[in-house]
Amino acid sequence: MTSLARKLLPTSWISTLTLPKSAFPPRCRLADQPTYLQRCTDDLYRWQQRTRNGSQSQEFVLHDGPPFANGPLHMGHALNKILKDITCRFQLTLGKRIQYVPGWDCHGLPIEIKALELQGQHNGWKDPLKIRDAACQLATAAISTQKAEFQRWGIMADWENAWKTMDQDFELRQLEIFSSMVKKGLINRRFKPVYWSPSSHTALAEAELEYRDDHPSTAAYIKYNMLLARQGRTLPVGLLVWTTTPWTLPANRAIAVNRALEYCIIDTLKHGCLIIASAALDQADQYLGEGYTIVDSVMGEDLEGQMYIDPVESGSPGRLILHADFVSATTGTGLVHVAPGHGMDDYELCIKHGIDAFAPVDDVGCFTNLAFPGRNPQLEGKPVLDQGTEAVLEMFHTTGALVRRHTFIHRYPYDWRTKQPVIIRATEQWFADVGRVQAEALTSLDGVKFVPPGGRDRLRSFVLSRKEWCISRQRAWGVPIPALYHEKTGEAILTAESVDHVISQIRDRGMASWWSDPSTDPRWTIPSLRAEYGGANFRRGKDTMDVWFDSGTSWTQTQKDGNNHTFAPADVYLEGTDQHRGWFQSSLLTYVAQQTASEARNDTIKAPFKTLITHGFVLDSAGRKMSKSIGNVISPQEIIAGTLLPAAKGGKFDAMGPDALRLWVAMSDYTNDVKVNPSLLQSVHSHLAKYRTTFKFILGVLEDFGGPTTVQPQALRIPHRLALLQLARAFRKVHECYGRGDYSQAISEVNRYVVNDLSGFYLESVKDVLYAERGYLRQQAQSTLLIIHQCLQTMLGPVTPLLIEEVWGYSPAYIRNQYPHALQMTWAEHHQLLEPFAEDTELAMDLSVVTTAIAAIRTAQEKARSMKLMASGLESHVMLQVETAVSCFERHLPDLAMLFVVSGVEIGEPPRHSERMASQEFEVDGAK
Repeated sequence: MTSLARKLLPTSWISTLTLPKSAFPPRCRLADQPTYLQRCTDDLYRWQQRTRNGSQSQEFVLHDGPPFANGPLHMGHALNKILKDITCRFQLTLGKRIQYVPGWDCHGLPIEIKALELQGQHNGWKDPLKIRDAACQLATAAISTQKAEFQRWGIMADWENAWKTMDQDFELRQLEIFSSMVKKGLINRRFKPVYWSPSSHTALAEAELEYRDDHPSTAAYIKYNMLLARQGRTLPVGLLVWTTTPWTLPANRAIAVNRALEYCIIDTLKHGCLIIASAALDQADQYLGEGYTIVDSVMGEDLEGQMYIDPVESGSPGRLILHADFVSATTGTGLVHVAPGHGMDDYELCIKHGIDAFAPVDDVGCFTNLAFPGRNPQLEGKPVLDQGTEAVLEMFHTTGALVRRHTFIHRYPYDWRTKQPVIIRATEQWFADVGRVQAEALTSLDGVKFVPPGGRDRLRSFVLSRKEWCISRQRAWGVPIPALYHEKTGEAILTAESVDHVISQIRDRGMASWWSDPSTDPRWTIPSLRAEYGGANFRRGKDTMDVWFDSGTSWTQTQKDGNNHTFAPADVYLEGTDQHRGWFQSSLLTYVAQQTASEARNDTIKAPFKTLITHGFVLDSAGRKMSKSIGNVISPQEIIAGTLLPAAKGGKFDAMGPDALRLWVAMSDYTNDVKVNPSLLQSVHSHLAKYRTTFKFILGVLEDFGGPTTVQPQALRIPHRLALLQLARAFRKVHECYGRGDYSQAISEVNRYVVNDLSGFYLESVKDVLYAERGYLRQQAQSTLLIIHQCLQTMLGPVTPLLIEEVWGYSPAYIRNQYPHALQMTWAEHHQLLEPFAEDTELAMDLSVVTTAIAAIRTAQEKARSMKLMASGLESHVMLQVETAVSCFERHLPDLAMLFVVSGVEIGEPPRHSERMASQEFEVDGAK
C-alpha cells in the first residue's frame, strides 16, 4: 500500500491492517557492502572447503586461465571472471566442494617492455637482472591491483593460495615438464623460418600474432632468366614470378612450378619471351602493360629440374626449378619464388632437395652484409619492410628484371603486443615437436564437452595445423630454456641429465643465479658432460620459454590423480574464443606430451579439461571493439557505480554495486560477442530494483510468521498450491539452464517468474489476505512465501550473491536459526519440497484453466474501465458461464475471488440485459 493511500485511510482502518514492515533498504548501504562481500566470497569459500571435505563430497575444479599481470582490468576481464564465478557458485549449490585457485601470467614481452618504459629505459637495459627485477616489481604491483578489483566483483576463490607463473615453485614444475619432453625427444633445435618481430627483437608463435586485412605491401612481377631445353634445342626465356615480399628476393634459392599445370611461352616487345601458367593468361595484359603473342606451351613437369640464374647475382651458380603442390594458377603467374629462409612451405620444399635455408636479415629486421654482397648500393642496414624493399626493386629494375610493381592490400600478421608487422625469418630456435603427439591430442578431445559445441572443430583445426611449436624467445623476463653451449664451438647441449642438473641448481640456489652467475660457471654443467668434452667450458643460454608454455603447463597447479600418477583433468576451462589457438591449445599439447613421456597407454591419455567453455568479446552498442582512440571504452567500475545512467535527484548516481556488473554478464549470451551500452544497463538496473522491492515485500510479510511447521504445503489452498506449481516449474527450468551453462536463459526465466508469476499473479492475489486476514488464512500465504523466498534466493545466488547475503542478513531470526544460509543451500533440498507440485497433473490443468480465465477477466475489466463502470478490480463481480472445466471452477469456487482479485465469483448464466456489464470470451480445451 502506498504512503498516500495510508494517509487517506482513517486511523481506525489502518490499525485493522497488517502491513508488511521490513528494515531492508531500497539500496545496499555502502558502509555494509564490504561486510557482505567478505561473507559471500572468502567466508563462503572457506566454509565449503572446511565442511565439504568428506569422502561423499564431490569436488569441482575450475582451472583459471591466468590474466596478464600488466595493467588495469577491463570489461573482458569482468565477463570472464564473473562467468567463472557463476559456474563455481552453481556447482556449490549442487553440494560440491569447489576448487578455484586464481592465477596470473607474469612473464613475457608486454610486461618486460612496460617495465622498461616505466624505468625510463625505452631502448632496454643490457643487464638481465635489472630487467627481471623491474618486470617482477611491475607484475607484483599489477597483481595486487587486479586481485583487489576481482574481489570487489564478488569473485569467490582461494585468493590466499593464488599461483603466479613467476613463483619459483611454478617455474620448477614447468621445467620438470620441459625435462620430461626432452627425455621423450620432443624438444629440438633447428635453423628454420619462424615468425619474427623486428619491433620486439624476438621469435613469435602463431598465438602471438594478430592479423590486419588492410596491410599494404609493395608487390612485384620479377623475371628470372633461363635457357629452356626444348626438343633438342635451347630457348632463352624468362620465368615470371609474382611476390608480395620483394625483400626476400636476395634469399631466393629456387622457383616452384606445378608439374600438372600447363605453361605458355609468350613473346613480348619489352621483356622478351616469358613463361607463365596458361590459366593466368587472362590477367597478363594487366601486369605486362603490353600485348603478347603465344609462342608455345610446356607442361610443368618439363620445367621441373631445369636451371635458371639470378639476374642480380649473375655470377652465382644456377638454381633448380622444383615441383610443389602448393603452386596454383589462381593467384600470381603459376610460378613461385622460393626463399627457404623466409617461408614455411619454402623451407619444407627445399629441405627435401638438400637446399639450405638462407636469411640475410638481422634481429631488428635489417639486411646483413650477406644480402647481394658486392652490389651497389649496399643493402646492409636497410629495414627490409621499407627502404630495403625499395633498394632490392631498384637492383632488379637496373638489370631489366623488374616487369611491374604495384601496391597490394592483403591480410598480414602483426605482433599483437607492439602492433607492428612481423616477418618470417630463419634463425636458430628451440622447437617442441608437437606433431608427434597430435593424434593423441585429437583423440583426447573426444571425451570433452564443448560449450558452445562449435568449439570442438575450432580447437581441432588449430591442433591439426601445428606440427612444430617454436618455444624459444629472445628476452630476459621468463623461464630460461636450460640449454648449455660449448664455449668454443657453440654446440648446443640439451639432455635429460643436463636439464635435471640445472633444475637441481635452481632449486638449491634460486632462479636468479641462472642470470647472475658467470656465463661459464661450472656448477651448471653436469660433471660427466665436462669429462666427455675434455674439461671444456659451457655457457648458459639466454633464451626464455614462450609464455604460452608457462601458462600452458599451469595444469601442474591442480591436484594429482592417484590412479595414473599425473595431474587430474580440471572439470572446466573457461576463456575467450581466441584461446583456442592460445591457452587451450598449449595446455592440451603440454598435458598430452607429459602423459606420453610418462609412457601412458594411448587409450588412457586425457585432455586437461573435461568441459571447455568459450565466450565472445565485449563490444559497444555499434558492435565495435572498445578502444581509447574511438572513445567507446566502458569500465567495470562505471557499471558498479551507476555513472553510465542518468543521475537521480540531487545529482547522485544510483549505484547498484557489483551485482549490477554480474547481472549484466548473466543476462548476456556469452557464446557470441557481448554488447554493453547504457540502454542494456538500464534493463539490468530495473531488474535489480525489482529483486530488491520483491524481497523487501516478502521480508515484511514474513516478519511475524512463526515458521514452516505451522502449515504443511500439501494442506495449502489452491491459490498457494498454484503459486508453488509455478515456482516448481520456474525452479526446474532455471536449474536446467544453469546446468548447461546457459546463464542468460536462467536469468531470463527468473525475471519472467518474478514479474509474471510472482508479482503479476500470486502477490496480486494474496495481498488482501496478507493485509486484512489474521490466523490460518494469512499463515498459508506466509508459508508459501517462505518457500518462495528460499527458492528465489537459490535461483539468484550464483549471479547476485551480495544481494542474497544482504537479504539473509535482514531475514527474520527464525529463518536464520532454522535454515542453512541461503548461499549454502542446495537445489536438492528445494527439489524435494517442490517436486510433488511439479508432478501434479491435475494441478497443472487447473493452473492452465485459471490463468486463461484471469486473462479474459482482465480484458473484460479494461472494457468496463473504458465504460467508466469501475476503477479497482475489487469493484467487479465475475459471472462464469462455462461448458468445459466446470469441475475446476466448482472445486475451487471459494478461492476464485482471491485468484481473480475481484469481490465475488459465480458460475452460471449472466443477466441477459445489463448496462453495467462487460464480457469476454475465452477458450478451454478448444471450447468457448
